[in-house]
Amino acid sequence: MLELFVNEDPMTVTLTLQPETEAKLRERAAASGKDVSTLVREAVEEKLSAADARKATDDMPYARWFAEFGAWMDDVAKRAPMYPQGYVANDSRESIYEGRGE
Repeated sequence: MLELFVNEDPMTVTLTLQPETEAKLRERAAASGKDVSTLVREAVEEKLSAADARKATDDMPYARWFAEFGAWMDDVAKRAPMYPQGYVANDSRESIYEGRGE
């Protein structure tokens, strides 16, 4: 059993992980130069932040989303003169992986 203590005021978290999961966690922590508790705390905070961001867009009224999308498209149109006449980006799978032997 791997016990992790989160250094936040009243909260202590104990996790039971499979040995393989524990090994991966320790490897990632070492590779990032962090201790295991810090890595786990950051992962939890990141997960919660991502969930909050998704909820914010899920709760966004359509009119606001449409306005923000329109503003983004206006920004795209302003950048168009930076590219040569008739330029079309080739973002096909074939062009992305070209030369990689796939």
